[in-house]
Amino acid sequence: DLYKTLSSAKIIVNGAIDMAGQDRGNMRCWEAMGAGALLLTDAGVYPEGMVDGKTMMTYFASDTALHAMQSLLLDADRLAEVSQNGKEMIRKRYSKKRQFEDFLILASS
Repeated sequence: DLYKTLSSAKIIVNGAIDMAGQDRGNMRCWEAMGAGALLLTDAGVYPEGMVDGKTMMTYFASDTALHAMQSLLLDADRLAEVSQNGKEMIRKRYSKKRQFEDFLILASS
């Protein structure tokens, strides 16, 4: 039910907790992007492939998140482009096949 709901959303808003410092990348990031929604999240250091303006969008302060959402909803082409880029990146870079290949490399070290 969660993934069905996520896949019907246009934008998923994410916010990191203070104890994470500048590092980002909680499970919501992968869930939102993998489901094909646009990830709108706070600025910070994200895992490989999560790139502001290309595969996701960021905001710098919570009071600017609403403005970012409104702008994205008014630009349907941009919203669709970034959403699709994020979904494809997740499917390629974080696929089960790649995870298993990375595990084999780790296991042989």
